[in-house]
Amino acid sequence: MSAKKIRVILRWVHIIFGLIIMCYIYSPFHESVIFQIVMKFFIVPVITFTGIWVWKFKEFNKLFKIQ
Repeated sequence: MSAKKIRVILRWVHIIFGLIIMCYIYSPFHESVIFQIVMKFFIVPVITFTGIWVWKFKEFNKLFKIQ
């Protein structure tokens, strides 16, 4: 897979998960314990990782040896 495709996929994952965080903040779902657990242990780490990867894309490519 090319670097351009990876970057586009990462960007869209970051945007979609950001929308999920907005739904968590502005909806009554924040009272659900399961949704809180999913947010804390899946959504927030993934959005953090994809954000850093898009920001430091060149360094991550060197680390993972992506051409």
